[in-house]
Order: sequence, then structure tokens, then C-alpha cells
Amino acid sequence: MAIRFLGRVIASLAILVFLVGLMLHFYLAAYAYLASAFTGSLAIYLWTRPSVRSLARTLLLSAAFGAIYGVVHSVPGVGAYPAFLGLGSLGSLGLAAVWSGPSQRQTSLDTCLTASMFPLFLILSGFSLAVTSVAHPMTYDLFLYAFDEQLGGQPSFLAGQLFARFGALRQMCYVGYEALPLAMAVAFAMERSRPRGHLSSIMPAFAVAAAGGFLLYNLYPAVGPVHVFGAQFPYSPPAAGLPPFRLVAVGDAPRNAMPSVHIAMALLILWNSRPWPGVWRVLAGALLAITALATLGFGEHYLVDLFVAVPFALLAQGLAASGVPWRNTGRIACVGTGALAVLAWLTYLRLPSPPLAGRGALIWSLLLGSAAASVILESRLQRAVVQAGVPALGRVNEGEYTGPLRAPG
Repeated sequence: MAIRFLGRVIASLAILVFLVGLMLHFYLAAYAYLASAFTGSLAIYLWTRPSVRSLARTLLLSAAFGAIYGVVHSVPGVGAYPAFLGLGSLGSLGLAAVWSGPSQRQTSLDTCLTASMFPLFLILSGFSLAVTSVAHPMTYDLFLYAFDEQLGGQPSFLAGQLFARFGALRQMCYVGYEALPLAMAVAFAMERSRPRGHLSSIMPAFAVAAAGGFLLYNLYPAVGPVHVFGAQFPYSPPAAGLPPFRLVAVGDAPRNAMPSVHIAMALLILWNSRPWPGVWRVLAGALLAITALATLGFGEHYLVDLFVAVPFALLAQGLAASGVPWRNTGRIACVGTGALAVLAWLTYLRLPSPPLAGRGALIWSLLLGSAAASVILESRLQRAVVQAGVPALGRVNEGEYTGPLRAPG
């Protein structure tokens, strides 16, 4: 009995020390994207309807995390307190898994692992993206910059100028951009709580988009205009070069411009928001609009990156649509069209002397056509799901996690 008690104490300390280490190492108050991911952990925790005792434990742990952060970094970190609440949620769930009885331990552990997915995924993504700057010192940014020029100007520079003029708009877009991990966690929690037919779990769609994005970053490395042109962004766009285009050497910025996975994730949230109440669907649409403006205005993407993200999201949605059999022609069309459109654009955008150079109207038609076709095919796939009568979320395939109805105290 004493050995078991000691083991639980050691496990509890290990969990808390690990969380403190993450918080301090990544300077949580200055890393808004990771802070948003930890806030997403809080959202998933709250959706399990925790007991009063569990909430009290979470608040105490959150206050302790915030105090430790303030002492070590000599700043209060008040702006990151939602993230401290997320850390407290993870700590509370971890302690519940250690100290609960056998009947509740697995439920607590499952909930803790689920709530940990988004911050751990983000940390892993950070390391993965760091590899791209080492593996690809040369990027295709000048290709993308010249392509955008054919669309009638430089949308990213124009959006950047808009942000410089309207500080409130810039701040709103910054919050929306950094809040994407939180939005993904809320989308997951909303899906788990809605007893309706569904296309698939949204988590596989997120996972496919993340993994596919990393693959494409290595196939087509690019960093965005702010990293290439520096002080020239956003007021002094240089003249676009003429074919043949060349690769350009840039610094250590992650090669994560093509396609925009931010847009793909926001679009997946919007597509999967159909069963939600109206206000949540409006928020999902607003998130997509804000994310699109932010990706351009902060100089992280070119306009073409956003357009290629649409068939890329269609591909992820089709691959993750476990609610539809593979023999379904709608699912086949989504996967096939998404894959072909993405590969076609990436192939064209690698050409040193693209054949459509100077034909802006035709290029606009192709961009809008590929995006519109993606939206139409996804909508048809959803209709096929409704007509087929996919089972409700409470009845899922074996091994698919639906989340506990209540977090153990």
C-alpha cells in the first residue's frame, strides 16, 4: 500500500513538473498560438461538465501555474491566464487519472489525452517546421510573388497597408489568427456534444490537413513576402521579375506558406459546422474571413496560397469522411478532385516560365473555378451523408473516441 501511494505521489509530481517545464520553456505569455492551444484544452475540459471538486482543483492549479510563471519570468502573464487555466485543466485531469479508482481512471486518462492533443500537436508542428528551414534554404517565393502580380497587384501588401492604417482591424485579425487552435478545440467539442449525423470526426480531417501540409511544405517551400522583402513590406512592393523565375535564399523562417493550412483548417471548421446552432456557424464563417485577411496582412502568405488551400481542404475532408463508404462517387470525386487540383497548381507554380504568364483573366478563372468546384463537391458529399442517414455521434465505429459525458472529480 505504501509503495502504491508513493508511486502515485511521484506520478503526480512528474505531471505537474512536466507542465511547468512546458509553460516556462515556451514562454507562454509571448507565444500566443501555443497559449491558444492550451486554452483549447480548457474548452475540451469544460465540455465534459466537470464536477465542482474538479473545477476547484483546476482553479487552484491554474493560480499556481500563473504565480510560478510570474515569479520566474518577472511578469504577471495576466494576458495568458486562459492558457494557465488550460494547464490547470490538464493538471487536474492528470491528477484525477492518477488518484481515481479503477472504474474512473481510464475515463480521466482518455479525457486528459484528448485535452492534450492540441498543445502537443502544436509543439510537434513547431519542431517539424523548424526542419523545413534547414532542409530547404532556397524557396519559391519569387514564383508566388510574380503569380500574384498577374492577378492585378499584390494583395498581401495591400492588406498589410490596411492593417497599418486601421490598428483595430489589425488587432482583431491578430486575435482571430492566433485563436485558431482554440477554434479547432471548440469545433471538436461541439462535434462531440451534438447528437446528429456526421460526415466523420473532425479530428481526422485536422490530422490529414496537418500531415498533408507538412508534406507539401517540403515539396513547395515558401515563406511569405514579409520574410523575403523585409522592410519593403507592406509599403514598397518591388517590381515582379519576368520569367524565367528563380529560387531565392531566405532566413530561418518556416517554409509553411504553400498551401495555407490556416485557411484549410478554418474552412474545415466551417464545413463541419452545419449541425451547430446558427450563432456558432456565423462565428465559423467570421473566423474564415478574419483568417484569410490575417494571412495576407501579416505577410505570411500570398493570395494564391489561400486559393490552393481550398482544394487541399476538400482533399482532407474527403479522406476523413469515414461516414461515407469509399465506393461513394461523391467521396471519390472529393478526394480525386482535391488531389489533382493541388498537384496541378503546385506543378504549374514550379515552372520557371509558366505558359499562362500575362493572362490574368484566365488565371483568375482557373483559381475561382478550382475553389468553386471544391465547395460544390464538398456540399454534395454532405448531402450524400444526410441522404444515407449516417449514425448519430453517440453511435460510432469501434475505437472512435466520443469523450466522457462528465470528467471524474
